[in-house]
Amino acid sequence: MKPDIENLVGITEKLEQSGISYSLGGSGLLLSLGLTDSVRDWDLMTEAPKDMVMAALQNYEVEDITSGDYPFGSEYKLFIHKENPQVEVIGGFSIYSDKGLCRMPSIPVCRWNGIQVGSPEVWYVAYALMHRKEKAELLLSYLKERGADQAILEKLKNEPLPEEILQEIELLNKN
Repeated sequence: MKPDIENLVGITEKLEQSGISYSLGGSGLLLSLGLTDSVRDWDLMTEAPKDMVMAALQNYEVEDITSGDYPFGSEYKLFIHKENPQVEVIGGFSIYSDKGLCRMPSIPVCRWNGIQVGSPEVWYVAYALMHRKEKAELLLSYLKERGADQAILEKLKNEPLPEEILQEIELLNKN
């Protein structure tokens, strides 16, 4: 059964009406690429300030929660209380590596069902940093097969990434 996107669409419409750039990531990104058929929740990343997002979502029940335990270092995380799958808005999505805080940019690269979808390159790195090997491998295989955006790879190489992730990015750079 395909996940319900109605709540997600309503929230993204409010963000867009308020001029807030965002991108769908996580399992929603994997679903949009045809790499999975289920989602636990919808993850939306943005660089917008929290007060701006809260104003855009004023008609929703929004819970401001901690952005997660280590290794997460995001600026904020908001839960929008709706039926499953829930929607999470993550501001300044960041993950710590052993070398420092790695900022995962919210870069919309395409649209799926009217929703701005994030970069598979960014999410490969994010999943690798989170040690979610299966999902990282899915995206790495996808990027090897379809090609990677070189500008996004260059941006990611400026983050304090572990050597093994940098090596994979270099290999993608050569394809």
